[in-house]
Amino acid sequence: MQVGDKNYEILIRRRGETGYAAFCPELELIVNGTAHEQVENKMKELILEHVAKEQAASGGAQVETKS
Repeated sequence: MQVGDKNYEILIRRRGETGYAAFCPELELIVNGTAHEQVENKMKELILEHVAKEQAASGGAQVETKS
């Protein structure tokens, strides 16, 4: 996932019969859930929240998001 000029990798892994996990190595975040799309979307939300907090702290403008 690209946000502005930064890339955030999202790795998704199936865990057993009914679980999935998404990991973002750049932010060291892990999300668990029961569906591939669920963990992917939750990780994207967390990445966007991180970027928004980072921008607010630096007083910067919003950046464009690319999937």
